[in-house]
Amino acid sequence: MEGDFMRPRIAEVDELLSKDVNVTVYNGQIDLICATKGTEAWINKLKWDGLSAYLNLDRTPLYCGKDDTVPVDQPCVSLQMVGSVVNTPNA
Repeated sequence: MEGDFMRPRIAEVDELLSKDVNVTVYNGQIDLICATKGTEAWINKLKWDGLSAYLNLDRTPLYCGKDDTVPVDQPCVSLQMVGSVVNTPNA
């Protein structure tokens, strides 16, 4: 995968989305390599027909249980995120 590191995959993601394949793009809020603003800019370059509707959806932060903050290393939040991606209940 070394040859794929830090290379845009906009065309490939556009192709998947055009075939109705669910795609999850994830980055950490303070990720130094794939920062949130960079990810947003990358997504805005997609030519996908559903992009406008996607960009207008509400965003909801993930929390763990009753905690109102998310620590850097939070396995509960990770499990919740993965569960929502694959549409399964949290363990």
